[in-house]
Amino acid sequence: MIAVARIREEVGGYPRFVKFLMVLIGVGVICALARFVFGLGALTNLNDTYPWGLWVAFDVVTSVPLAAGAFIVGAIVHCFNIKKLEPLVRPTIVTGFLGYSLVCVGLLLDLGQPQRAWHVFIYPNLRSPMLEVSMCIMSYTAVVFLEFLSPVCEKFGYRVPLRLLRHMQLPLVVLAAAIATLHQSSIGTFFLIAVDKLHNLWYTPVLPLLFWISAVFTGLSIVIVEAIMVHRHLGQPDETGLLATLARIIPWLLAIYLVLKVYSLIFLSQRPLFDRPVLTVLFLVEIGIGVIAPLIMFLQRRIRTDGRLQLRAAGLIVFGLALNRFNVSIFGMVQRNQHVYYPTVPESLVTIGIISADVFFFFLIARYFPIFEHHPEAADYRIPDRFRRITEYPVPEKTGRRV
Repeated sequence: MIAVARIREEVGGYPRFVKFLMVLIGVGVICALARFVFGLGALTNLNDTYPWGLWVAFDVVTSVPLAAGAFIVGAIVHCFNIKKLEPLVRPTIVTGFLGYSLVCVGLLLDLGQPQRAWHVFIYPNLRSPMLEVSMCIMSYTAVVFLEFLSPVCEKFGYRVPLRLLRHMQLPLVVLAAAIATLHQSSIGTFFLIAVDKLHNLWYTPVLPLLFWISAVFTGLSIVIVEAIMVHRHLGQPDETGLLATLARIIPWLLAIYLVLKVYSLIFLSQRPLFDRPVLTVLFLVEIGIGVIAPLIMFLQRRIRTDGRLQLRAAGLIVFGLALNRFNVSIFGMVQRNQHVYYPTVPESLVTIGIISADVFFFFLIARYFPIFEHHPEAADYRIPDRFRRITEYPVPEKTGRRV
């Protein structure tokens, strides 16, 4: 009873938006359970024409690049030795871990026989890009989980595992970057199979490369959005100065992406291109608002010191990435005079629940674990008695910041 009372008191101290997220998560869980009880056909509009709907378009194809900031920032800091961005690493790793964990949840929901998901290990189809993506997503989730364990060990004072994780840090970063590069591009490889179905505005032989580059600059944009939001709502210091470094990198990536996109349209894509007005409008919105507009904004000097401008530009990139993935996976697949797929209410509620869970768990981790420590190795954490003999050494003065 005392434990229940403490939980109620703790939950009662959460902000209102967190309590609202808990409600959305509960509704999403109920709809997800109904999907397993009644099947995909009863709760979704998926069919033989549209076997991939909202759960794949957003929960997988869109969410994977949104979680790409973990491997990018980790590589920048540890491989390229840009240590001033160290404060951004841990929150980004948490975002990547949560993002990929929820991607796995979305995949299990979308599989017709989720209880047979383990068959990929014993019956691999070596010619399918799905094998590479499934293996890489599971592997990357495991790697980013190991990276996430550092603040957990610091929270509970487990010095021996923490030392081991410190020694593994650089290999884990390199492994994460390699795995993420593989499956970020392989998701684009999926759609190269749809030669006669995906519209010419998006079907191109360089689609895997475009997917990878867009994942990189979107991952950096998510880092900007996350850093500004935790400053506003979790009381963390303003990181505008650190984000200025990312603001110098992003326009180069946007420019490379735009050049590749124009080149593929002119020299690699089949004709006709602009034969369907609705798809033409979607394409122009995707490129104009999601690429060209933020490129212009990031080229302005004042963006290096203006957090609001950084947030707007990064938000436009996230919007453009999401629209691009929906254009490729759903809108661009619609044929002339063909029934259009619309997600059902339960499908939408499950996706909203997954998004809410991502934000909610980030809030909990940020509140109870030291993910905002600038120098976590210098923190004075309680050492369990069973580790005390092994880990006795002077502890430096505590520095850093917590939620």
